[in-house]
Amino acid sequence: MNIVELLESTASRLPNRPVLHFRGSLMTYQELADTVYSFAAGLKEYGVGHGTKVALMMTNRPEYIISYFAILANGGTVVPINPTFKEKETAYIINDSESELLIMEEMTRPVIESAKSDFQHVREIFYYGEEENLPFKDWHTLGVQSPISQSISMPADAIAQIIYTSGTTGSPKGAMITHGNLNWMSITAAVTNQLSTKDRVLCVLPLFHAYAKLQGFLSPIAHGAAIYLEEKFHPMDTLDKIAKEKITVFLGVPTMYALFLSNPKISKYDFSHLRIAGCGGASLPSEILHKANQSLGVDIGEGYGLTESTVMLMTTPRDLPKKLKSVGMPLPGVDLKIVDPEGKETAPHQVGEVIFRGPNMMKGYYKKPEETENTIKDGWLYTGDLAYYDEEGYHFIVDRKKDMIIRGGFNIYPRELEEVLYEHPGILECSVIGRPDEVFGEKTVAYINKKSPELTEDEVKAYCASKLAEYKVPDYVCFIDEIPKSGTGKILKTVLKERDKKIIQS
Repeated sequence: MNIVELLESTASRLPNRPVLHFRGSLMTYQELADTVYSFAAGLKEYGVGHGTKVALMMTNRPEYIISYFAILANGGTVVPINPTFKEKETAYIINDSESELLIMEEMTRPVIESAKSDFQHVREIFYYGEEENLPFKDWHTLGVQSPISQSISMPADAIAQIIYTSGTTGSPKGAMITHGNLNWMSITAAVTNQLSTKDRVLCVLPLFHAYAKLQGFLSPIAHGAAIYLEEKFHPMDTLDKIAKEKITVFLGVPTMYALFLSNPKISKYDFSHLRIAGCGGASLPSEILHKANQSLGVDIGEGYGLTESTVMLMTTPRDLPKKLKSVGMPLPGVDLKIVDPEGKETAPHQVGEVIFRGPNMMKGYYKKPEETENTIKDGWLYTGDLAYYDEEGYHFIVDRKKDMIIRGGFNIYPRELEEVLYEHPGILECSVIGRPDEVFGEKTVAYINKKSPELTEDEVKAYCASKLAEYKVPDYVCFIDEIPKSGTGKILKTVLKERDKKIIQS
């Protein structure tokens, strides 16, 4: 089994069907397969074979998909990297994954040039762009070899990709996703969404993201749909594209829908061809959901999943009514339970932890056996997310992670805010927690050990406002002399929360 077989199968059935539309040009299924075979041959010349890790750091473009399949066709493992990452983040993933090759592009070049001296295992770096490629190899030269005839067969449990999760504490962990995981999930997602050769799928989500890979090209390719690939998300351009290209499937995140609604011209567009509008990555606030449903003329589908579940775990079946705030039901073939702290299944409406097992469960965390054992117990993956279900089997997520802050329906990852704060020259250390609030549910509190004595609360808020969405800006800023830590240097958020309670009470 090799996930590239999805492309090969569709290319053999529908060789002349368009698969990729990009910047006014198109590529057929056969053209994509042939190009993949040529680039796979080129990568093979550089030693890419069973288990070779190849880092892929590109923006949305056909070359990303070509490179992705070419690596896998040889039995290699793809290590996707966010192209907006800086030197430290990039070097960590490349080194931790033991990547031997790197494929990157013009946008990422400054970071790679600065960080490459820190790469521990990289043998070759391939560059795609209009500038001079030296000292790197030219990406195009990979495609001049005599093509391979087909992808090599792989065991179902062979690792296809290592997706690094951001997490809320500690270093990112590489979730090992197998060919079997991807094959099952791609076909399941295509069947769930009832994809066909008549569908036109618009992909504006960044392809380094697991959600974008699955819904943006793997699932559509499995059923012969056409993919309209966009480099970036622009609200007006995306609405234009949905209407003019008669898009039938659009996959987005909450922020995209919120920006759609802020466009006064949205009511003038014709969205009559749109039959599926999906939302992932975070929960969509009820008010935005209702307004977006009305404006787009289609019920936005929400679900639940995580990187470790190969993206999807739950969704509402197409033949059943949706329930407000519900993420639906477990996918067919997935065993899912809500359990209490003792591991016993909960009753309806009783909150517990989501655990699951099934063909979409990751193999484990790369080179992290202890973290894997703490997450996968007796064959069940413990998500750390809290939820409950009702009498009809609909599930509702209560909290995304133990440190997650839910402010007015919006999910806020403390780590994201902390990373922005750490970039401020006047901040030495920081930690962000949630404070209970009667109106918003929770508000954010940034505890800061400041480097600059002149730093003020207003300055911190203004700085964050220039780099983050408004709802992510800290509601409160508290300056303290020292951030509480354990003996190993780990920041103790529990101690901060206890301290914060005393502040509220006083």
